[in-house]
Amino acid sequence: MPDKRELRQWATIFRGLGNPNRLKTLQLLSKKQEISVSELADELGITLKNTSRNLGILLNLDLVVFQGKRDRVYYSLNPALARDLRQVLKIAL
Repeated sequence: MPDKRELRQWATIFRGLGNPNRLKTLQLLSKKQEISVSELADELGITLKNTSRNLGILLNLDLVVFQGKRDRVYYSLNPALARDLRQVLKIAL
């Protein structure tokens, strides 16, 4: 059974996933492997500012990672996700 700390971590993750744009972001990343912020904003139909804010939340939850290439930043799912979290995302997406 999870301890209080683990339960708080799960609650934080579920709050972070409680936004349709963040779920759609994770869904797109699971299909495309890697996507730039501007491409993601276009796919979601939201502003760059909103996209960046949502990516920042996912980054703080360690669900995504980023890499700069030339003049763009590309995001992808964190390859080091814990097995249980990977299973939750697979079910949710």
